[in-house]
Amino acid sequence: MWQQMLRFGVVGALATVVHMVIGYLLIASNWQPHTANFVAFGTAFMVSFVGHLGFSFADQDISLSSAVWKFTIVALMGFACNQALLTILIASGHLPNTLALCASTSCAAVLTFFLSKVWAFRAVKNAGQMPIILPKEPI
Repeated sequence: MWQQMLRFGVVGALATVVHMVIGYLLIASNWQPHTANFVAFGTAFMVSFVGHLGFSFADQDISLSSAVWKFTIVALMGFACNQALLTILIASGHLPNTLALCASTSCAAVLTFFLSKVWAFRAVKNAGQMPIILPKEPI
């Protein structure tokens, strides 16, 4: 399990860095922060999905179609969290746009990690089999 967590962390960190670098470069090029964040998210999503499917959870017995739709939901939830927090941080006026993007992206990465671990890439055990219910022992 620790190896899987380490692999997930490496892929997640890479995707987060890709997100932040692209977002930073776009904002520095006078893109609107929310548009830059959306483009950065799309690129990081591809890095993250391919990395998690092929590296982090390569040993899981999960179908590609199941992983795609589940991870898409997880990523969109993370993105919604990211956009909401980015909006709040920008509106507060306390942080520069690029720092607000880094903070919101980091928070979303934590959410995405937990949802991916417990749901998106979790192998289904005993798929298609009826559960075995054993009778309780008499007391």
